[in-house]
Amino acid sequence: MIINVMRGCLSEVSATLKALRGQVAETKEGDALRNGLFFSLDLNLAAIHLLGIKLMEAEPVGEVDLSGAERVVLGMAGSFMAEPVAQLIDDALEGFAVPDERVSRELASGAAGRRLQ
Repeated sequence: MIINVMRGCLSEVSATLKALRGQVAETKEGDALRNGLFFSLDLNLAAIHLLGIKLMEAEPVGEVDLSGAERVVLGMAGSFMAEPVAQLIDDALEGFAVPDERVSRELASGAAGRRLQ
């Protein structure tokens, strides 16, 4: 279940980045600035998308082996989430067991509807 929470976290951050991309597209700033912002946003979206695919493929097994870079991306994405989602992700990334019962209990305690900080 924690893998599903991680995927949800990535989806939330991805939606935010896509919205930012839309805002950049509407600005009349110089081409170099716009292109730089587009490149940065698109690179982050690609990394999030690839990590999301890896998590989706790992979900049936219930465990995933993440590289250091993948842990950093997921940790950064998790830092934008409200408690207790951020703590669940941090605990999983630090190697602590995060059983389904804990995920269900923590999510029921108040994270629903306010995932991003």
